[in-house]
Amino acid sequence: MGDCSSLPPIDVLAVDSIDELADCLPHRHPYFTLLLAWDAPEIDQQELIALFRPLVDRGLACFSAWGNRSEEVHDAVDLCFVERELEVGEADYLLMTGWHANEPLEEAVWAFKMLDIPSELHVFAEFDRFAVAVENRAWVDRMERTFAAK
Repeated sequence: MGDCSSLPPIDVLAVDSIDELADCLPHRHPYFTLLLAWDAPEIDQQELIALFRPLVDRGLACFSAWGNRSEEVHDAVDLCFVERELEVGEADYLLMTGWHANEPLEEAVWAFKMLDIPSELHVFAEFDRFAVAVENRAWVDRMERTFAAK
């Protein structure tokens, strides 16, 4: 296990609706990483892309999805990044994405804490780290306990 002491702390947040996600994240640095715990309902891919486009435009550097339909959520974030790259030209970094289907939340939290770290540190000199639970306050408690564990 690596040393995470030099990394920024992880803010664990809760939102009552996925529509609140982009507005709930503090704007302290130009880039951020995100673990999203969300049981996504049946939503059209274009609606998912519209939900995540503001996050990609704002500097999403690493993204992990956990919960029902996490692979589709992950795919929507990837598509947002590709669209942005086509619109503005080649990006100065590669967005790392992943999903955690059929895994306990605690495993997704550990992977986010230990592995979801931007690789282009010359670009990401300063970044924020967020873990957000949508519509489930119990997940916040589980994430906080797992992040606090050594």
